Amino acid sequence: MSSLLKDKLESARKNQDLSIFDLLSIDDLSQKDISLVLDLAEVFKQSKTEKTDILKSVTMINAFYEGSTRTRTSFEIAGKNLGSDVINISGSGSAVKKGESWLDTTETLAAYHPKIIVMRTAESGLPNFLAKHVAPSIINAGDGLHEHPTQALLDLKTMLDYHKTLKGKVVTIVGDISHSRVFGSLVRILEKYDATIRVVSPQTFIPHEIQQFKVTLFTEIEKALPESDVVYALRVQEERGAKGYVPSLREYSKTFGISVKRFALTKPDTILMHPGPVIRDIDVHSPLVTHKQSKILEQVENGLAVRKAIIWLFGDRLDKKEKPYQLI
Repeated sequence: MSSLLKDKLESARKNQDLSIFDLLSIDDLSQKDISLVLDLAEVFKQSKTEKTDILKSVTMINAFYEGSTRTRTSFEIAGKNLGSDVINISGSGSAVKKGESWLDTTETLAAYHPKIIVMRTAESGLPNFLAKHVAPSIINAGDGLHEHPTQALLDLKTMLDYHKTLKGKVVTIVGDISHSRVFGSLVRILEKYDATIRVVSPQTFIPHEIQQFKVTLFTEIEKALPESDVVYALRVQEERGAKGYVPSLREYSKTFGISVKRFALTKPDTILMHPGPVIRDIDVHSPLVTHKQSKILEQVENGLAVRKAIIWLFGDRLDKKEKPYQLI
């Protein structure tokens, strides 16, 4: 590891650890935790893909029981760039498919003494349950319809890189709210940073739980887009049964898709974001994907930097405390 990069990381770290042993929800993170992750992420971002050996004694398991491109790839690259041994497990190749319980499978993985288990699953709340019973730190890489905390962190960094502050800024989230774990984490982190949150969605995509958040609901996109500082598009989650909530994807696109004409209703400095994968000409019309105000690929870049920061913090705790967990 270059001494210059190490010095920059230690300076940004300020002798701090995260206040948590597992990253399961944005609610787990204090403002200080989030600031620490973002500061370290910026150092890692500036270093590009420079490889280090700072976590050469750490084993990390990527247990992705659902498909993923961006999240899985970025966690793997992040772990390897930091010098850790990274083991990948897919849903089709796991013992769960043979009938083994989630707990037994995860305890088996823990018996190999990894420091970190990154987990994606279709079961909401599963990482929270498993984290109580195994010693490795569990990082939630998306659980069912619940949350996707690292996505929210990279989204926050992308917004702050451009707007510097979110206080007084209007973030308009468009699309399938009900089936989106991205929304579950994003709305929580935006509230922590005092953003004004607008939600634009068909009535069938608005869950009752939305009432717990400070959001303003719109069913007409043209009324929501003016004054927006960030437009954040979400795709229709067909794999989670969302297709039956709208007449057709073409009809959805006509009513809620972000077109060039609709994006022109926003301010000149409004940025466009999407967690991916983008379904072109459904969620976002093709010319906007590469528009000068599109930050979609910057989100991908920030995702690698944020995940490096999180892996480093979990892999090399300064206090050397053991994670509390329950043996059963």
